Formats: sequence, C-alpha cells, structure tokens
Amino acid sequence: MGDVAARFNASNASALFVSAPATCFAASGDIAYPFNQSHTPPRLISLDLEDTKEFSRRLIEAVHCARAQLVATSGVRISINVNANGYHIQFGDMNSAIDLFLGTSCIWRVCQGLLRIADLIAPIESN
Repeated sequence: MGDVAARFNASNASALFVSAPATCFAASGDIAYPFNQSHTPPRLISLDLEDTKEFSRRLIEAVHCARAQLVATSGVRISINVNANGYHIQFGDMNSAIDLFLGTSCIWRVCQGLLRIADLIAPIESN
C-alpha cells in the first residue's frame, strides 16, 4: 500500500482500496477478497493523474445526474452505468473488460477517495 489509502466497503464479500504511492503520480484500485479460489490478482486498475481527474469528474457527474458516462482518454476507457441498485463500472474494452459493481451506499466514498488521492498527488494551492 502507498502512503495514503482509503477503504470502501463494496459489500460483505469484498473491499475496494484506493491508494497513491509516494514515488509515482498514479492512483491504484485494489480489491480484497475474503476468498479467492481463482487467484485473481488484487490490482483492479492503475490510473495516471489526468485519468484519475477525468474518471473522478465523470463518476461524480454520473452519480449526481443518475445517467451513464464514458471516460475515454489516451490511457484509459471506462464506462459508468447507473443501475437500480447501484453502479456498474467497466474498465477496458468490451472484449476484455473488468467489471466493478458498486452499491449506492458507498459510491460517494469512492468519489471522495479518488478526489483525495488526486489532491494528494498534485495539490492545488489555496488563495
């Protein structure tokens, strides 16, 4: 884990961790499973600073307006879909996508964690 980590309970089955290592300018999303029979690696996604800012912006817009969003930059392609019980976030192409389902109870904490990580990596000076 990096210097700063935020933990978000996605459900009783897993937890999402967002962290920022002190030595690089990227945010990482890791998943912790209480059981992992398929030996799935915990790293969900790694984003650079600009991709983290764009993903955070689109995620907040998706939650606030309750409509689907697409994050397409040179480094990443993420689709955010709004469901009745939460949010479906799809990282990567349709052929080899990684799916993340988040409930409505934790989505604002995920947004806050992403924004805090982006602010930690590149803080904006106050007036």
